[in-house]
Amino acid sequence: MDEAPESEPLLNPTGREPKQGRSRASFERMLAAATDLLMERGNDDFALTDVAKRGKVSIGSIYCRFDSKDDLIQVVQHRFIDRMIIEQSEMVARMTAKAGDLDSLVRAFVEELAEFLKRNAPVMRPMMQRAASDPVVSALGQRGYQDLADKVQTALLARREEIGHNLPELAIDTILRVAYSTFARHLGFGMTGGNYNKADWKNLKTEVGVMCSTYLRNAHR
Repeated sequence: MDEAPESEPLLNPTGREPKQGRSRASFERMLAAATDLLMERGNDDFALTDVAKRGKVSIGSIYCRFDSKDDLIQVVQHRFIDRMIIEQSEMVARMTAKAGDLDSLVRAFVEELAEFLKRNAPVMRPMMQRAASDPVVSALGQRGYQDLADKVQTALLARREEIGHNLPELAIDTILRVAYSTFARHLGFGMTGGNYNKADWKNLKTEVGVMCSTYLRNAHR
């Protein structure tokens, strides 16, 4: 007997979302309270009673909207990724507007990416921790990253003639992965806290920008 195909994680978690009135306001307070607790604690080590107290809602009203804390956090992540996708579009538009050539475009990309990750680190950090054990959170995070990768590749490939690497798509994917993982590690993604330092941060952005632009323009296989 053939095994049933493994179902993909739910990528559109919404809870039992009300449409209007007081119930809607209460629902939004639940999400805001859970987000605040994630940011403050740097992880998901809180209970639904903490959410109820912070959001000024009853524990019963939370269970009317969410089956569990996991369900609530998945909806928070879904909202967060939707917002990130909008922000990523704005980021790519800014970096493209700043660019005069490939080098300036790549360095603008590195600067924008670094500040984007730093800005969103308080939520991304605990979500990346949770992604190791929650397939829905993991899949949502991957969707956000893929959206960024697609947008960055489109922007950089517009200057394909300036790219020295003979496999430009691979080269662009490589600089995104290197830059993303470097900044994520510096900011402590996947763990509680980071080693952020203003002087180190400025130097790190500069060096990663130089490295990425040099690689794209000069690397050969």
